[in-house]
Amino acid sequence: MKKILFCNLDLLVKKFADIDMQIVLKNRNEFLNYINILCKDDNIVCFISRDINKLNLGKAYFDKEGYKDFKYKLRENVKKFVEQNENKNNYFVFIGNKEIDFHLAVNTKSLFIVPTWIPTEEKAAYYGVCVDTPTQFYKFILTLNNNNNWYSELKIDDKSTCISLMDARTYTGSYSLSEKQMLIKFQDILKEGKSRNYYTILMYHFLANMTNTTLFDNIELFGVMPSSNCLVNVDLFRFMEQVRYIKRKRLPQALYGQVPEEQNLLVRHMQKQQMHGGCQVDRTNIGGKLEFESLYINPAFETKIKKLKKEQKFNVVIFDDYMNHGNGFNAVRCLLESLGANKIIFVSMGSFRKQFQKKDYNFKGNLYGTGYTYTLEAQQVLTDFTVNSSAKKEVDQLYDIFNK
Repeated sequence: MKKILFCNLDLLVKKFADIDMQIVLKNRNEFLNYINILCKDDNIVCFISRDINKLNLGKAYFDKEGYKDFKYKLRENVKKFVEQNENKNNYFVFIGNKEIDFHLAVNTKSLFIVPTWIPTEEKAAYYGVCVDTPTQFYKFILTLNNNNNWYSELKIDDKSTCISLMDARTYTGSYSLSEKQMLIKFQDILKEGKSRNYYTILMYHFLANMTNTTLFDNIELFGVMPSSNCLVNVDLFRFMEQVRYIKRKRLPQALYGQVPEEQNLLVRHMQKQQMHGGCQVDRTNIGGKLEFESLYINPAFETKIKKLKKEQKFNVVIFDDYMNHGNGFNAVRCLLESLGANKIIFVSMGSFRKQFQKKDYNFKGNLYGTGYTYTLEAQQVLTDFTVNSSAKKEVDQLYDIFNK
């Protein structure tokens, strides 16, 4: 999906205090080369500033240098444009180093990239997706252009949907050797914290898919499935935080500064028995038992959830690394629907496309703590995944993007 790239004019500056001028020029020239290529590939590059004189000088100079495809706009005019086209925010990317750039991006729930090779304001660097070099920036934009498809989708009921970023089956049905290698490296990150060189690629792949759609624009709450050991996967949590920043959603005030496990919507209060490699019959029949014994909704969110429910805005996204039979997702679905959720999207990095065990439960007790009880009311096996094989090709192309 081609993008409109709104770039702070500082990216064209030749000199900054306290930075070696040769380094500044090298990075500026590399950036110019890359965005010129992106323009030729049908992206739109627009430089923004609050100063019309600087914009006019920049246009005159770079037109003369042969960069005639760039556009130059006042920041206030860009603000009006993006606000008038908020429903097209998946086309907008803001690249800047200032807090005001961040606010422009979040006002339309658009992706915000921070180029750290120029001086950056603290708040911009904290909330934006930082890229350290023009080459890294270029590969991120190529990923955004390349990624347009989720691998699989499964409608659970009229409120809940499961979608997956990738095919998790690394040893069967791979589109290519490149796709297989990428998937194995991504699993190494998510399951064992290894292959850290691939962390940035996975983050770009994830953010590209999350921001190339408006599906998540009305989401109010974000959470991560806690691991069996009660901890939250730090990589998934960071990805979730980045999306929450983009979508301009705040945590309950009391949770700021807390560890991820305390900030998370879901609390694992005791270790859960792991089912990896166990009997498939046991895995399909276990249902929500292990989840309900060890999981509850974070009580710090209770007031916020009640408010959202009253406003008919109780919309939630839950992230997990991989989906097998969906026992964890299904248990959380039941808890959230019991609390009155309007919309629930479960996002997994990968799906094994096994039968989804849809089981419906009634609850008694407080779902914001331990000790609630549950009764199975109905069950159904779901297999009607909608699969888009183009997503497999996109993972394959990631290999080429990052190995050129």
